[in-house]
Amino acid sequence: MYLTSDASGIENPTTSRCDNLVMYSAIKKLETKLPFHNFGVKYVMEGEEIYRLKDEEYVLQPGEYLLTNQHCEGGVLIDSKSDVKGICIDVRNEVLTEVLSGQVFPDEVCNIFAETSFFTSADFMEKKFGAGQAFVGKFMLQLENTIKPDPYKKYQFSDEFYYHLCENIIKDYVPVLKQLQSINSKKISTKKEILKKVELGKKYLDSCIVKDINIADVAMESCMSEYHFFRLFRQIYGQSPYQYLKVIRLQKARNLLQTSRMSLEQVAFEVGYGDVYSLSKAYKQYFGLPPGKEKR
Repeated sequence: MYLTSDASGIENPTTSRCDNLVMYSAIKKLETKLPFHNFGVKYVMEGEEIYRLKDEEYVLQPGEYLLTNQHCEGGVLIDSKSDVKGICIDVRNEVLTEVLSGQVFPDEVCNIFAETSFFTSADFMEKKFGAGQAFVGKFMLQLENTIKPDPYKKYQFSDEFYYHLCENIIKDYVPVLKQLQSINSKKISTKKEILKKVELGKKYLDSCIVKDINIADVAMESCMSEYHFFRLFRQIYGQSPYQYLKVIRLQKARNLLQTSRMSLEQVAFEVGYGDVYSLSKAYKQYFGLPPGKEKR
């Protein structure tokens, strides 16, 4: 089923929202509570949408999406001078559970996936992703390219479309489940709370790529002690915060070397290294070749 929503309202609003559904929206102003009937994908094509769910705020930019289920509570805010365009997909719980029951998972996530109703239960943790980083993102980008030329066309989506989407949802979420599984707590609610706190610190690290980082400051962003944050970060991500920061700096350096005309000195400055020698040494250790070999 395919619907559209814009300033004139929702096309065919009496349609049952319990069905599988793809909805395209183009809206400038909106502030409302949302009914969450099924498992959902909230994807932004243009502009910005803000979802406030269970006291958490998720700001979605173009290419980003949010996974939700029927236990989410909250609403959405859109406030723009131009149309904010997005795609929302509702997948019937039975479809997702059916696909989930047919998947084979690594041992480390089997505990949480023991019940095939996980994605449709209150244990599920809503999660924001970037389109370039995940399986559903690529799926949604293809859908955007299909719909964008003529969003008001009467599109039809087969069962195969929803099965394929569900397979990608599960692939996206397996790393999250591994992270939850790595946290030593019997209660899934505690695991979720800890993971969200550590993710705050990880986001802070991502935003401070060129700064000298003090882990105590990062831990403060996560509302944890320095050691508690350090231990949990290493437990969840398999590396220390300092190692993680080094990797993202080197990966950014490689991207700049391959895609820009910056000098090695400029690249070193852009990724937080004080000089070319320090960058070159770390770069060769990590990638196995000097940065000069990457230059365009």
